[in-house]
Order: sequence, then C-alpha cells, then structure tokens
Amino acid sequence: MAPCSLLPLLLPLLLALCPVDCSAPGPPGPSPQPPTASRPSLKGPGPGPTPSPPPPLAHGHYWLKFSSAYGPVVGSRTCAQSEFRCANSRCILGHWQCDGEPDCTDGSDEDPAVCGQKTCSPEQFTCRSGEGECVPLTWMCDNHPDCSDASDEKACNETCRPDEFTCGNSRCVLSRWVCDHDDDCGDSSDEAHCPEHVCGADQFTCASKMCIQARWRCDGDVDCPDGSDEKGCPSVQGKIPSLCSDREHMCKDRLTCVQKLWLCDGDTDCPDGDDESPDICTNVTCRADHFQCKNHECIPGHLQCSGTAECSDGSDEENCRTPPKRCDPKTQFDCGGGMCINQSMVCDTKPDCPAWEDEPKDRCNINECANKNGGCSHICVDMPAGYYCDCPPGYHLNANNTCEDVNECEMPGVCSQICINEKGKFKCECVHGYLRDPRDLTRCKAAEGHASLLFTRRHDIRKVSLDHHDITAIVNDTKSATALDFVFRTGMIFWSDVSDKKIYKAPIDEGSQKTVVIKDDITTSDGLAVDWIYNHIYWTDSSKDTIQLANFEGNMRKTVIQGKMEEPRSIAVNPLDGWLYWTDWGSVPKIERAGMDGSHREDIVTHDIKWPNGLTLDLVGRQLYWLDARLQTISSCHFDGTNRRVVLYSDEYLRHPFSITTFEDYLYWTDWEMHAVFRANKFNGNGIEAITAVHTLQNPMVVHVYHPYRQPDGENFCTAVNGHCSHLCLPSPVLNSKSPRISCACPDGLTLLPDGLMCVEATPESRDKTSATPAAEETDSLMVTLIVIAVISIILLLAALIIFIIYRHCRHGNIASMNFDNPVYRKTTEDQFALEKNQYQPTRVFPATIAEEVRALMLTVPPETN
Repeated sequence: MAPCSLLPLLLPLLLALCPVDCSAPGPPGPSPQPPTASRPSLKGPGPGPTPSPPPPLAHGHYWLKFSSAYGPVVGSRTCAQSEFRCANSRCILGHWQCDGEPDCTDGSDEDPAVCGQKTCSPEQFTCRSGEGECVPLTWMCDNHPDCSDASDEKACNETCRPDEFTCGNSRCVLSRWVCDHDDDCGDSSDEAHCPEHVCGADQFTCASKMCIQARWRCDGDVDCPDGSDEKGCPSVQGKIPSLCSDREHMCKDRLTCVQKLWLCDGDTDCPDGDDESPDICTNVTCRADHFQCKNHECIPGHLQCSGTAECSDGSDEENCRTPPKRCDPKTQFDCGGGMCINQSMVCDTKPDCPAWEDEPKDRCNINECANKNGGCSHICVDMPAGYYCDCPPGYHLNANNTCEDVNECEMPGVCSQICINEKGKFKCECVHGYLRDPRDLTRCKAAEGHASLLFTRRHDIRKVSLDHHDITAIVNDTKSATALDFVFRTGMIFWSDVSDKKIYKAPIDEGSQKTVVIKDDITTSDGLAVDWIYNHIYWTDSSKDTIQLANFEGNMRKTVIQGKMEEPRSIAVNPLDGWLYWTDWGSVPKIERAGMDGSHREDIVTHDIKWPNGLTLDLVGRQLYWLDARLQTISSCHFDGTNRRVVLYSDEYLRHPFSITTFEDYLYWTDWEMHAVFRANKFNGNGIEAITAVHTLQNPMVVHVYHPYRQPDGENFCTAVNGHCSHLCLPSPVLNSKSPRISCACPDGLTLLPDGLMCVEATPESRDKTSATPAAEETDSLMVTLIVIAVISIILLLAALIIFIIYRHCRHGNIASMNFDNPVYRKTTEDQFALEKNQYQPTRVFPATIAEEVRALMLTVPPETN
C-alpha cells in the first residue's frame, strides 16, 4: 500500500494524540491539498469536514504536508466561566460565540441552531434575516446597511424638515440658502430656476450678486469673493492693512499668509495661485527637492519616473529607465532576457523560448514533490519543469523553504482597533464603546451617538450630519471665523475670529447667543483647542508667537508657551495624559509638544516637513495626524513622534489642505483650493470622497468631528479644592507611573510662591523671571541645581575635615597625667598611664574609684630596700 493512502487511516489517531496546536510548521508526512485562491475572512481555512487527500496528482497540482488545514486541537481542559468550550474541547472567549466569525476549528461556536435563537437587547434592532443578528438602534437609517438583509435601512423616513430644502441628491439644506449664489447641495439644485435676487436694506450687493453685511463694506477685509466690497474705499487710501508679518506675503484672499521664500518657487501656495502669478514671477526655479516639468511646473522629486504622469505635459515620465521585467513563477516561465511565457507552454515538445529553455530534458515530467515533499515544509507545487514551495493562508515562506506565521497585526489598518494574532490567522476586537461592523468584522463602529462635522466658513459655522450629509448653520454672520472647538458635555462651541481679534462661545443649539470669551490683546488665532476635563481653552497666536490658555469664562489667562516659535498654527490637547501638541510652519517647520502646564517641551517631527497646517489626535489608536500643504500629504506618527509614515499623497485632493480631524476609520480635512471637506481611510488613504459641495463661495476653515467619543471621560485631579492651587490647576504630562498629575500655575501678572501653591502680585524682578522663555527657565533651574549640589558638597567636605581633626585631637588627648599623695610611703609618685582606646588592645578592667586605683598601684610597685 502506498504511504499516501495510509494517511486517511492514520489521521484520526494523529489528531487524538496531538496535544498542542498542530498548525505550526514541520508536521510529519505529506498529503495532497487543493490550492487556495485567497485567504478567507480572518481565520484562514474555515470550518468543515477534514479534507481527505486525493491520489497523487499531475504536474501543476499541490502537495501539502499535515498543516493548519486540519485545524488546531487543544488538549482537554476545563474552560473558564468566561470561555466557550468548542466541540473539540478547545476553549475560546465567551463573547466570540455567535459573533459571525468561526473561532472553533470545527465551527461549533457558530452553530446556526444556537445562534439563530439569540435574543436582542432593548437597545438593539433585530434584523429580519432570522439568523439572530442584532445591531444597535443608533445604526438604523444611517445610510449604511449593517444587517445582512439590509433591513436596518428599510422603512426610513428621509424627508427634510419644513425649514429645509430637498436637494436633487436627497440632501437637506436650509431653505434660506436657496438662490444665494452658493452651491450648498453639491448638485446646484438649490441654485436652479432662481429669480433675480435682491439684497436686504442692511446688506451690500457684491459684483457677483452675493449679499454680505453692509457694515463689512470698506472695513479693510475682503468679504465678497470678487473683492468688490473693498473697491473705491477712500478710507483705506488704496492700501488694505495686512494681517501678515514682514516675512510673509499676503494672498489675494486677504486671509492667507505664506512665507516670502515661497514666492515664485513653482508651487502654488496661495488659494488662487497668486504667489506664482506672472506679475511677480519672471524666472521660475523649482526647489532643490522638486522636479521641473518642461512647462515650468514643479512636482515633488519622488514622483519623477513613478509610472504615472504628474506633469501636465508628461515630461516627468520621459527618459526613465524601465526596470527589468520579472516573471511570476506560479503562472509564468522565465526564458531569460525579460521574456516570460505561460507555464502551459513548458515541456510541450515545442520550443517557445529562443534557445529551447522551456524544454529542459532533465526536468520535464519529473515530480520533485514526490521526494520528501520537495524539501517544502508545507505545500509543494509541481510544475512542468521544476517546482516551488508555498504556504497555507496566514503563513509566509522563508528562504529555507519553511513556512512561518504571518503577524498580520503588524500591518497598519488590518484591524480598526485591537488585533490579536494567532497561528495562521488573526482576530479583531474593539475597545469599549465600539462594536464590530457586521459587514466587515475587521472594522469598528461607535455603538452610540450620531457623528457630525462642525466647520467654520469665515461668515458662518456649519454642521453637517455624517449619516445623511444634511447641512445646517449653527452660527451666522461671523466676520472671519477661523479656529473652532467644542465641549460635548455642555454643548458649547468656541471659535476665534481673526478679523474681530476675539474668541467667542455659544451653545451649539443657540448660536445667536454668542458671548465674548477673550477680547483683549489677541492678534491672530489660527488654532484653538478645548480641554474638556480641566475646563480650559488653549489657542495659538501667530503674531505674538505664543500659546495661551484661559478658563471657559476668559479669566485666569496665562501664556503657556513662548519663544522659539515663528508661525504656530494648529493645536490639539490630550488632557487624559496631560500633553499639548502644535504645528509651526515658520522658517524651521516642525511639530512640537509640551505638558499642558508648559513643561517638558520637545520637538517630535522636524524632518521632511514643509507647511504643517492641520493637526489632530486619535485617542483610541494613539496616533497623531497632520497635513502638509506644500508636500500635499497626510502623515501620522505615535504621540512621541516615532513610527512615522505617509498615509496619503494627492495633488488632486490635497491642493491646499488647512485642517484635519478623525473619527472611527476616517480622516476628514478641509481644502481651500477645492473649497470643500473631504474624507478618506485613515490607514491607507483609500476611498476619498467629498462630504460637502465642492467649489463653494467660501473656504472651509477648521473642521472637527462632533461626537462624545472624541472627548472621552477622564479623572479631573484638580476637583478636590482646585488641587490646593490658589489660581490655576493644570494637568501635567504623564511621563511614567510616578509622574505628578497636576501642577499649580499663575495667571500672567502673578508669580508662584516657593510652596508651589499660592500666587501673589508679581514684582518687577519676578515679572522679568516669569517672562523668560521656557528654555531660559530650564537653564536657570539647571544652574540653581548645580549651585545647590556644589554647596552641599563643600559643606560635606568641611564636615568630614572637622570630624577628622576632632578624631586626631581625641586620639592624642587620651594620654592623661595624675598626681596624688601616698600616705604610707610619704612620697609623691607621678606616673603616666597610656589609656589606649583601640579595639585591637586587650580588654582592661579600670578601677571605679581613686582608692581602688591607689590600692592597685601599691600592688604593682616593688618595695623599697633598706
């Protein structure tokens, strides 16, 4: 009997004796296995009967050694109360049962008879499929089918509210936006069949027929898209005041500032491209890291000879060396010289290669896999001329023809949140508050709440639903709203206005009830972040090159970071760990972080960065994402700057990105040149789509996802008597498990006492000290520390010297003199006794009194002779 024919008989015995997971490489003898086209689901081979090996096959078929196809078997043991016991006695986590994914090798955890009887909770929707499917009620009617039969998206009321207009694409927009010369629907249906529009008495009519507030006429800011509100204004004497510094160029939109070094460098940096206009550029020269097209366009250097034409004239793909063609060994035969033929043409007695390479007599019609499986640890594939080794799904081939487990969890985005690697497979799970998507078990979705986007648009602040993309305005008639953030717990939004030079707040449902939070001494605030746990706002000031904070009422204002900054812009906070992050697009662009109390400042991104605009934190994945408007990229790294990688490069959708945010598996960003909000997958940049209408009249500025999970709950360590601080109690950065969680600070104008708790009125000297840069403060602290160490060292040396002198004095002072009268011999005797107090001397018993000492002396003195 052939050895292979014995395998079906020996297989049950082998399975019963195997005490561990037998899917590891290197099991006993070979057995045939049908080829696997692709890896199924997350597990590799799915449940089912043990495959029986067929008889030996012809060329081109697979020979498989005993492997994971037969499934791992775990020795019999008692499963824990939180575990599920499979039919083959394996133990798995209890919540893996009936999760739609077979985890037992025999599939017993997904038994339809058991899973079909599953009862959904009151917070869940029961799918109509009858297979025991349950989805959260919040997932109903969200335009994303979650049930296998899509029953959660049926019978949904999609009608717009009475105060809304139904667009041709079923989107809902406010009725007052109809016929306002702005495409809010995205399909222009709100601007179709519009009569002649007349602006109100308190409005100014732009040349483009757009209406703006009459008070904005001739105020030095361009509010009409065509700039007609600032034309013919005598008060400005032909020159509009610039918000940009001396080292910057102001673009025609009167809002964007770019460095003068960027003028005429071949890259469009202004939204309208006026930094590269022929009026100011006569000889265009690209940067050293760019390639100049024949038509004088500039593209990033790494795009030359990429296989895709990036220059509009295609000159970046000219004169490129073509890499040698490589044949696919599984389907093609390599004739040499880059020539490949199909494997079916090999060993057919016909010369298809120039030198008969496809007809090797010593290799044709020989099954190398029949001899010790060809030396392969798992799968041996015999070819017409030769063979190759292969691996089951979930394994990869090493150089020595052995298969090793693939750790899929090392691949970015293989799971949304938690990845558990197993032999030949992996499992995805979600953190608390998220559930796996029934349609894609590698993805996680928020279990509650409906996410929306908040974004500023200069003249208003809008909210767009991510479920249906319905758009509403929450704040109207803003002058130049820029930075934005919110407190979900209280429903309060905060925003900065670079024209009014103020920071406002308002309830998200009552945007008209706005109040001023910060009104004095603000120049340009492009970035704003809210600490939702300790109740502070942080903002950047690019004109004063500072980062400041205040409480929600605008009191207790303090400068946290200053110095060594040129153009601070975007800012983000993580009060759970006490860290503050910001971008600086000055002459030395970088991303920095520091404690939210201003301590432990450090650079985390310093190379391959040109114009870092937007910045956001993924608190679940512990990733930092940022936009680079010059490199046209979205990149990510860990919170400490390590593990950096580029997520997306696009010269089409990242023409002038400004702000970015993230939620679940997506990134959302605004683009000034496209005048829209886009989104893409946060792991690989795939699936780019516009969330708002493209090319609207106003640039979208800062964007945030409005959802409770963007601001998770955390402990406020300042709750108890304000952390014993007299004024400001701020979170400190978490460096290790023993780091202090809070520190006391003083508003500007006050100084902290040595106790570290109380603030007093600052003296001129203390003002100078508190106004010093953090670097100077750290230098002063170092100097003080060194001085203290030196003083203590000197004191210790002096003390040691004094002790030594006393010791020497006492040692020589131990020689004592004693005079006395001897009444017996009427003679004065003077003796000296050396009283050595040394541990090496023999022990002596000294007399307790003078009388005893005399008596002892008389016994030792020899008698006088006559």
